[in-house]
Amino acid sequence: DDLELGFMGTLAAARGKWTLFGDFIYMDVDDDTKGSVNILGSPVPTEVDVELKGFVSTLGGAYSFLDTGTTRLNLVGGARYLWLEADLDVDIGPVSGDGTDSDHVWDGIVGLRGKTDLSDKWYLTYYADVGGGNSKMTWQALGAINYRFQRVDAVVGYRYLDWDFDDGDMLNFDELDLSGPFAGVKFRF
Repeated sequence: DDLELGFMGTLAAARGKWTLFGDFIYMDVDDDTKGSVNILGSPVPTEVDVELKGFVSTLGGAYSFLDTGTTRLNLVGGARYLWLEADLDVDIGPVSGDGTDSDHVWDGIVGLRGKTDLSDKWYLTYYADVGGGNSKMTWQALGAINYRFQRVDAVVGYRYLDWDFDDGDMLNFDELDLSGPFAGVKFRF
């Protein structure tokens, strides 16, 4: 309901058993609440507007350690970057105030990335990683079903990202979860 803008994209280059990849997410979430508070026996109108912008980037490499012809599994290593900016606007009657704060974290990650062919046209992709660094822990899981056309594939799936922070180190968050379904296209060159 509160998503203003979101974008997710991945670039990957493979040669033999090695793959280099970059995964990018941008989001802009906005929520406002209107109401009133009772001050000295009189209702006073209030409005609170919170906007959260974020950028997530996972950069890494992968090595294929299993290839059965229908299933390929890769060991993944890399780093994840998270940047968040929070804007807060508060109006209580004629009094208003605002503030902005931002922060970022870097985490090293390890994981698995795979693909399993179901037929000539249909295949599954999956990815999972875990890591830490500036955050206490971060992890990610993704699963998708894909359909091959000639040079473009259609993809539908679900993604979950999670961060745990030490004592609200990231903009006073103790934890941040990003999750939801996605749909898109893959271009092959």
